Amino acid sequence: MLAPARTLTSHPAPTTRTPTSAPHSIPNRAKAPSHTTSFPTVHPTSHTPTPHTPVCPYTPPPPALRAIFAAQAAGIPLIRRDVPPALIAALHTHVQSLHTALLPVTELHVAAWLKKLGHLVTNPPGAGHAASQCRAIFEVCADIPAGAWGPEARLAWTRQPPRDGYPVGARWPSPNELRTILLPFANTLRRDAASSRTLLASLPKSLRNQPPTPHAAA
Repeated sequence: MLAPARTLTSHPAPTTRTPTSAPHSIPNRAKAPSHTTSFPTVHPTSHTPTPHTPVCPYTPPPPALRAIFAAQAAGIPLIRRDVPPALIAALHTHVQSLHTALLPVTELHVAAWLKKLGHLVTNPPGAGHAASQCRAIFEVCADIPAGAWGPEARLAWTRQPPRDGYPVGARWPSPNELRTILLPFANTLRRDAASSRTLLASLPKSLRNQPPTPHAAA
């Protein structure tokens, strides 16, 4: 899947040269943001999206397709009429979403995800520690693909039952604790990808690379 082309912004050359003796010749520095968080900044108005940032969270396959995956896993032989054209089209759509969801996560994506988690817990890191917390979590959880970092994973953290009276889900996670929560989502992605590859391989060669037309024969 080709990454989107990078937009180049041209900067016109200045028409005048600032005298070396003029005051305030030091280039202007960008002011620090006034808000309290200091996670790596995500720029939603950027013209070129980051290639490894998913456009939308991963969507599980429709029930009919998941039923076919379950039949495959159980070793039940499938015949051609078990996979009608509409289901093949759904399979190709699902494969495309898996391709995006399985891309490596970026630190910016992790930072955006953690910023939203900060609104759901009672002790989010302050401005002096947010960036280092993000880097630590990214280092430990970098093997979790991008599609696993969705809203469902945040809710999975916050909805944990208390352990020994301690409200785990209401507190900020350590990197290993968060990885434990994210790992099942990553495993589901990889399992769905394996099932999709197996089902595609079982189709006639003419149906593997593109969805069938609506009038294709079953």
